[in-house]
Amino acid sequence: MMSLFIDSPWQVPLFAASGPEGGGLMGFLSTGGYVMLLIVLCSIATIAVTILAALRLREHRVLPPDVIQRLQTLPEVAAKGDLKPVNEYLARAKDYSPLARVAAVALSGEYPNREECSSAVSTKAREELYHLEQGLPVLEVMVSVAPLLGLMGTTAALVGMFSAFGGVPGEGPDTAKVAHEIGVALRCTIAGLLVAVPSVLAHTYFMRRLDRVAVRIESLMHDVIHTFFSHFEVKRESEI
Repeated sequence: MMSLFIDSPWQVPLFAASGPEGGGLMGFLSTGGYVMLLIVLCSIATIAVTILAALRLREHRVLPPDVIQRLQTLPEVAAKGDLKPVNEYLARAKDYSPLARVAAVALSGEYPNREECSSAVSTKAREELYHLEQGLPVLEVMVSVAPLLGLMGTTAALVGMFSAFGGVPGEGPDTAKVAHEIGVALRCTIAGLLVAVPSVLAHTYFMRRLDRVAVRIESLMHDVIHTFFSHFEVKRESEI
């Protein structure tokens, strides 16, 4: 029978379980049935999304220092009246840098005034941020789903526990079954929280990083657009 008490305050119940289910992590997971399996799948999805987001949102990939340096030297280049080297560089950098793709729109010369150019740049920036955000909604879903699955497992275990009180008339409840179902209920609750807590931390961290990226891109593009329209006049095709 599973013990309901912890012999030492230093023991970790998740990995020190004993009883018919077996010890260790597998014993902990095997007690929850299908609900625990769903929670494990949620944890795998959380880990996968977190790793992919960490790789995709690396600062040197999203905001490469070489692209930023090239944009910061734009006033000197624009003063010479030739943006061709910068545009050629951005064309090559567009393959790996969202910032380069946004800057290429700003320096394309397709927009006759700052307002239209700013609008096009904002649209492109939102598109790039949307792609960078892919997968993060999964973490937000896990924050809600994992505890609910844990609650479902807890409720199912409580139903089994109360059924132990409906045995043969005149006999007491099956204490072994009661103890087992209480253990299952607690384990399902713990498992759901173990998935939800890292999910909310990861989601908050990556969303804050995206906010910093958005602010940085907005600041850089403001300077790029100002420099471009300060040195060049763009005419509509009908005026040429």
